[in-house]
Amino acid sequence: MSEHQERFQALLRELFQFDSADLDFGIYRIMNHKRTVIERYIAEDLPKLIDDELSQGALLEQKLIARQVGEVQKEIGDVLGPKALDSDGNLQAAFHETPLGGRYLSLRRRQEWHVTQGPDIGAAQATLYQHLYSFFSRYYDDGDIVSKRRYSRRERYAIPYNGEEVHLHWANKDQYYVKTGEHFRDYAFKAGEVKVRFVVVDANVEQGNLKGEKRYF
Repeated sequence: MSEHQERFQALLRELFQFDSADLDFGIYRIMNHKRTVIERYIAEDLPKLIDDELSQGALLEQKLIARQVGEVQKEIGDVLGPKALDSDGNLQAAFHETPLGGRYLSLRRRQEWHVTQGPDIGAAQATLYQHLYSFFSRYYDDGDIVSKRRYSRRERYAIPYNGEEVHLHWANKDQYYVKTGEHFRDYAFKAGEVKVRFVVVDANVEQGNLKGEKRYF
């Protein structure tokens, strides 16, 4: 078990309140009731799922390269002739400098690398656990799910201030809502045998990031 995996599992146990086993009310009662299932998922099921996905990804890439090699081999036979490749799939030296030959040789090098060395599953696993930890730790703080601010070593942000006595500023100040009022729809209903349909042919709304109080249709 890697250090990154252990750290992520510890964070999940903290998130699911494993340190509050003595509490028996509200959400704590639910967590205690499902504690065995959650622990099995954290300790066994989740690592197995991650390992299986990483392994399948590596195999999928090998299959993709093999298919590409086969397609280029067929193209070489059609364009350069059936004698351009020997029985082992080696390209004749006379065609190495051609665009098609260069593409084929590049694919063969990738294919050989995957067969002899292959991707570093351990490094990919460590990177994946690191990303998972970063994501969950950003939105979890002392029992609460919140969006925590990120800070860098260098000061890259400045609050716009012009000498006012009171200045209010918030982190998501430049985040705007989407005006759903501009997504107009036709409306229809039936009254007995009669069907009535209203169709919006023209609309007037506030422009820009303004909600507005009046709309004209």
